[in-house]
Amino acid sequence: MRNLIKKLLHIEDTPERTALAFSIGIFLGFSPFLGFHTLAGLAIAFLFGLNRVALLLGVWSNTLWWIVPFYMMATWAGMWVTGFWMDWARLKEIFQIGMDQGFMGSDFWNLMASQWGLLLSFGIGSLILCTLLSLIAYPLSLRWIRFYRSKRGKE
Repeated sequence: MRNLIKKLLHIEDTPERTALAFSIGIFLGFSPFLGFHTLAGLAIAFLFGLNRVALLLGVWSNTLWWIVPFYMMATWAGMWVTGFWMDWARLKEIFQIGMDQGFMGSDFWNLMASQWGLLLSFGIGSLILCTLLSLIAYPLSLRWIRFYRSKRGKE
């Protein structure tokens, strides 16, 4: 995380644009569109002329350490919002297959697709949480960038 912050602070763009690109990257990185995060980030950076480094740093902040806990929490939040609940044994079976064979494997996604309520909960919960994270990331990163640049300017 420290290296991520150092790279973000050394980007030569306005603090507002850097923070915006980073927060959009956070949104994309934690969105439910697994496997398309980097491509979507690059496309948005090019389309809107945003800093690619800042945007990709946001996208890549969702590391392997965060993926499983985040998406489990997001799915739970989505289940709470949609009112969908399923048997814990079935849920445990699905996630055990993900742990054993990989969450990007076809067996895991076939089981997920057979549970439309769970898949809907995953999508809605992920969108809610990634939106919240990006809304938090903008003011925090803007404050850090401004603070760093003000300290750097005094040196």
